[in-house]
Amino acid sequence: MLEGFRVGRNKTRVSHLQFADDTIFFSNTREEDLQTLKSLLLAFGHISGLKVNLDKSNIYGINLDQAHISRLAETLECKASGWPILYLGLPLGGNPRAGGFWDPVIERISRRLDVAAKIERLQRDFLWSGIGEGKKDHLVREMVVEDPREGSALWHQVILSIYGSHSNGWDANTIVRWSHRCPWKAISQVFQEFSSFTRFVVGNGERILLGPTRPFSWNLNFRRNLSDSEIEDLEGLMRSLDGVHLSPSVPDARLWPLSSSGLFSVKSFFLALSQCFGSPQVFPSKFVWNSQIPFKVQSFIWLVTHKKVNTNDMLQVRRPYKALSPDICILCMKQGESADHIFLHCSLTIGLWHRLFQLAKMDWVPPRSILDMMYIKFNGFGSSKRGIALWQAANIALIRIVWRERNARIFEDKARNSESLWDSIVFLASLWAYCSKVFKGTPLNAILLDWIAVCTP
Repeated sequence: MLEGFRVGRNKTRVSHLQFADDTIFFSNTREEDLQTLKSLLLAFGHISGLKVNLDKSNIYGINLDQAHISRLAETLECKASGWPILYLGLPLGGNPRAGGFWDPVIERISRRLDVAAKIERLQRDFLWSGIGEGKKDHLVREMVVEDPREGSALWHQVILSIYGSHSNGWDANTIVRWSHRCPWKAISQVFQEFSSFTRFVVGNGERILLGPTRPFSWNLNFRRNLSDSEIEDLEGLMRSLDGVHLSPSVPDARLWPLSSSGLFSVKSFFLALSQCFGSPQVFPSKFVWNSQIPFKVQSFIWLVTHKKVNTNDMLQVRRPYKALSPDICILCMKQGESADHIFLHCSLTIGLWHRLFQLAKMDWVPPRSILDMMYIKFNGFGSSKRGIALWQAANIALIRIVWRERNARIFEDKARNSESLWDSIVFLASLWAYCSKVFKGTPLNAILLDWIAVCTP
């Protein structure tokens, strides 16, 4: 009943948009069309029992003078308004590239932050840069889901109408005149990699086009005579194609083999791209996040393995004008301080590591980096649940205690010997183990006295 307007080359029609109880209707300026719209609204009110309040409704014109808009408003018995406007808190009708265009939105969001958002902000600030006054360093950059949509969805139709579609019928066209700010341009840059991971499943043959004729027939014409090896390849291809049969009741589908469900996910594609372009070693997530230790400490270990804690070498990069001088490890006073050195290769730290491995009756060679140390699956206290939990706790407690000692020496001018540090490691790891589910019912003093005994089934 309402013509609305048309979008793109496919002339996709948009007559109205709805959000919750707000609706926008698009119409031409003919009074009979507006009378039809008014009748529709009144009929809707009678049928649903919901009254449409025309007094609170507004009409806006595009390329119309205000007098004409006022006459149309009288027809609809609503208000005549002009541009720009705020709709659902967002500005419409202005210049989005202007500096002050989005100021009302920013002010509105800032003014209406709810409690959950404030709590989340506090958590984020604590994790990334700490809480308090003054400029803080961001320890790490913030890392970077998508639900499938039906092909008949309005937004899907609008995108296809503007950018066109690929010959396979699924993807947007990759050769169009795109603005440098268009997000589809960036998406298209990984189209080749995306295509290499997809698989097509033949059903009724309506969307997968293997030839101009149906049912399938093969009449291959080549520009030259085939060689003997090419003829053998062609015969193998034809034998494979003999097993292709249409299933009229099953639609064609595209399969994403990188996920168990067969559906595309951003995570699986991101991991595949990372492997293609040679990403760094994978973070040992199970060792850290599955450990029975406080989340705050897990987050700290995550920073350590990414070498993002504020060691001297990182401070030289982040704040060269405030970096510590001299750049030397406060624990051994022999070498420069870095994450790999202070948590692994420092003479004080490596002595603690040797003591831990001696307790587990294991010979070891220090790995190259702290990330490797977390990644290697040492069978420290056995393969039982208790053994794994206590080994994880001991490793993480050692790193935590070393960092505390480093800070105490720098900021408090206090130092402890290796024996005192080892006692702290044993107590902290035992306490974490005692609080875990796998050690439920085991006294804390029993864990403190003999790690090997409490981990033996």
